[in-house]
Amino acid sequence: MKKFTRLPFFRSKAPADVPGEVLGESSGDVPAESTTIQIDNLREKFGRFRILIIGRATILKQICNSTEDPEVYDGNGKKVDLAQIEGTTGRGIHDIENELVFRSNPNFIFHDSQGFEAGSIEEFEKMKDFVSDRANTTFLKKRIHAIWYCIPMDQYHRAVLAAEEKFFDECDTGNVPVVLVLTKCDALLLQGLAALTPEEQKLPREERLVRGQQNAESMLKNNPVWGKVKSMKYKPTAKVELRDLNKSDEGCQLLIEMTVRALDEEALQMLLVTTQHTNIMLCIEFAMER
Repeated sequence: MKKFTRLPFFRSKAPADVPGEVLGESSGDVPAESTTIQIDNLREKFGRFRILIIGRATILKQICNSTEDPEVYDGNGKKVDLAQIEGTTGRGIHDIENELVFRSNPNFIFHDSQGFEAGSIEEFEKMKDFVSDRANTTFLKKRIHAIWYCIPMDQYHRAVLAAEEKFFDECDTGNVPVVLVLTKCDALLLQGLAALTPEEQKLPREERLVRGQQNAESMLKNNPVWGKVKSMKYKPTAKVELRDLNKSDEGCQLLIEMTVRALDEEALQMLLVTTQHTNIMLCIEFAMER
């Protein structure tokens, strides 16, 4: 299991000891070959950065700095009538081929896999076919570049769901990295406080909060979901713990950074970094230095 240092082109205000890990064979460092990468050439070759979302992801608006819902396009680039989608509210009605694009940051394309988590074999096979096709297609602009598998930690004690076990046991994503995104980690504080002993509950408020946070961190570290999936056949490439998303954008920065770390190709690393508007100049400097 590999710890890492922060990439030079990310803002330094986030703590150095970040709550994330990279697993598997990723180098953990940006390749050192000297190369000049032109951003326009990258986008001409690869198109936009595509991410498959599995599970409930509430961070997409923050990633794209948006307060609006994304626009939806079908696999042929035709805009989808949102009224038709909103008319059916059940899980499993989302078309994984649809492309979700935020006007505030159109350099991302998201695909929504919602459906197979409910246990549908048909939806699971559809997702597997999509991953296999989009991971290996020779049409580079249609390839998916990363998968974010989102699992909320507000019920950290639950066992691994059948759908999660099936995915990490059976879904070979090839060279497409899977980032396990543990969301709602801050919700564990309440459970940490509830786990205080009667003696600890008599302590001053600040001390109770400290003990409660310690309990929460222990719960997160020992949660059964992470303990299970990291030992499965197709384990995640990286893990990210997200908390306090309503207070700062550090969680978004961390998720982007960990995804960059999980990518094997320098060109794709740069393609992802260039989606961050505030870091464009740093991206250019980084490219020139390579």
